[in-house]
Amino acid sequence: MSEVGVIGRVTSVQSTTLRVSLEVGAKGFTKVGPDGLHTVGVVNSYITVPAGAHRVVAIVTGVSISRHVEKYDRQVLLSEDDQSAYELEAAVVGRFEGEAFKSGLTGYPPLHAPVRSATPREVKNIFLPRDVPALRLGTSAVAAEQDVFLDANLLLGHHCAVVGSTGSGKSCTVMAILDGLLDKPIPNGHIVIFDINGEYAQSFSSATPRGRATRTIVLGPQLGSSEGLFLPHWFMNNEENLALLRAGEGVQAPVLQRSIADARAVSSSTQQDVTKLQVIQSAMTVIEQLFGNSNNSEQPTERQLLSMREVVAGQASIDGPCHSQWTEMLRLIDQAGQSAQLSTQKWSLLTAKQKDILSELFQNLRTQISGAFAVLGMGSAEAAPDFDAPVHYSLQQLCDFFLPNRIQIEQANDNKIAGYVATLQMRLSRLLADGRYDFMTRVENHHDPLGSYLRLLMGADPTQATSDPDWPAANLYAKQAETHDEGPSVTIFDLSLVASDVLENVTALLGRILFDFAVRSDPRAAHPVLLVLEEAHRFIPARRDSSGVGTRSTAVFERIAKEGRKFGLSLLLASQRPSELSETVVAQCGTVIAHRLTHEADQTLLRHATALSSRALLDQLPGLAQQHALVTGVSTGVPAAVRIRDVADPPKSNDPNFLRTWSDASKLDELPSHIDRIVAGWQGNSEEQVTETEGDDLI
Repeated sequence: MSEVGVIGRVTSVQSTTLRVSLEVGAKGFTKVGPDGLHTVGVVNSYITVPAGAHRVVAIVTGVSISRHVEKYDRQVLLSEDDQSAYELEAAVVGRFEGEAFKSGLTGYPPLHAPVRSATPREVKNIFLPRDVPALRLGTSAVAAEQDVFLDANLLLGHHCAVVGSTGSGKSCTVMAILDGLLDKPIPNGHIVIFDINGEYAQSFSSATPRGRATRTIVLGPQLGSSEGLFLPHWFMNNEENLALLRAGEGVQAPVLQRSIADARAVSSSTQQDVTKLQVIQSAMTVIEQLFGNSNNSEQPTERQLLSMREVVAGQASIDGPCHSQWTEMLRLIDQAGQSAQLSTQKWSLLTAKQKDILSELFQNLRTQISGAFAVLGMGSAEAAPDFDAPVHYSLQQLCDFFLPNRIQIEQANDNKIAGYVATLQMRLSRLLADGRYDFMTRVENHHDPLGSYLRLLMGADPTQATSDPDWPAANLYAKQAETHDEGPSVTIFDLSLVASDVLENVTALLGRILFDFAVRSDPRAAHPVLLVLEEAHRFIPARRDSSGVGTRSTAVFERIAKEGRKFGLSLLLASQRPSELSETVVAQCGTVIAHRLTHEADQTLLRHATALSSRALLDQLPGLAQQHALVTGVSTGVPAAVRIRDVADPPKSNDPNFLRTWSDASKLDELPSHIDRIVAGWQGNSEEQVTETEGDDLI
């Protein structure tokens, strides 16, 4: 092989690390080759070395000079260069087979093999994937004229993590990746963004080219049905319900499961039966309380019994699923009424015989009521409904009726059940009283709720273009969809106002819905989705202890990370603290884009999660400049130091200018009204209320 362009010789081969001794002509760190002047010995540049039929490619990770003194027969004057040895250290990253670059090794170079700097053409072949869709991430930090590309399918198919300290450029890198995807003709693209800081809405506003090129819907930041940021509680599956209410496994979990199954089983057609049965149960309780009335019990008992008969007779006249039970209850009430011979005389008390007759009546009525519940799909221990079915039910009715009813049924087998479940009832009551959860617990039922929600997530019209839709956020969607033309769908969940202890339940449920949709899709991956998680450590915390903190959300996204690829669900994570992320999720990310990281724990996690050949590069992490990153993984041919491309209309994550703002004296006059607006939104007041308050202040 010709020696033209040789810069040195291999002096050591250890696993994926090569040491190279530079030749005399290369010690100036530039060398003339057949295709021009080459830079030699610069960290992050590339070299090639012959290895059998191929050429090994390595990235320079270190340079050094060692002083040496040779013995001469006579004393001579030596220059500094004559007394120094110049060496490179490089990590092997792949090979050239002819002109095609391929990752991995098939052989190692021998000692003393000639080493060359990679030519511009070779560098281009390294960075530009052949015959595959590629997105431009930025330019090489060493060769500014060379663009760095990522294999789009490998990037999406194997998940991607963007990490770096605050202010290092993570959000702009995420946007650069999205822009690279949007550069492609992808009208059927689907992107869902969990935006915890409220940064992305401005980047996709209708006034920006990016917003005009996509079908973007922004949900939030205000919580509630009209703002679009709502999540019906009945979408939760069994595990999510148990986690939300922290139901104990022994007694509370089975009782809650059966109670929710009872509530789901009651459709709109059978709701009237359930309500009437509840009324009869309440009336019996009222009469039983009259047994102990020492002043007047016979007259109110007669009145209650007559009203019960009227309700039962009305239901018995309807041909419904519980017709036989209502008919038998009517017969029992008429029979007991004749036997008890109640009068309307005031101040009279129930006799012992009357109490006995009524007690027997109530026992028989409760038997019929239990039978009616069984017919309706409630209360039967043998029934086995799908606990995970996303069927509407009222959480308030669960608290007021279905849970107490289930407790009463179970009391027949264990009279301590009520005590065991008391704390669960208290937690459910507190959940309903907690206004932060209203966007989940107070959502009204509407037509096709699950279908509408999935259409929203996937960029389709949740109202199905109906003239009078009952979808809660129909007005919001209509307003934002006015500017929609064509292009991929982008759905942004602005979660900036969601309380921290509520956030886990929201993100876990949204992530699980997307995953279940992907799993159930046939054919598989017919509509792939990219899920972007900003500040991912908030959604996918590492499981450090047995307290259960973050367990549910972490479990959901770990499953997506491990199984989502084959179903067409990809993750794009951004985090400033990768060490606080689930290690399982980080390890499943095939591409890692690392900005400046100064914390040792963060660097250690990345070293464990990246390929051996890339670990030497990670020593550079503490010193990386803003907008610069190290890229490793399956979507790039080689590990690379990259300057991320500039993005227009970046996310709202820039640092505030303290001194300029503090120097503006006019802002002092705006401060009171600014505080009023914040407090009004914080306390849930409307703008009209704020305006009225300001008017009162003026008066």
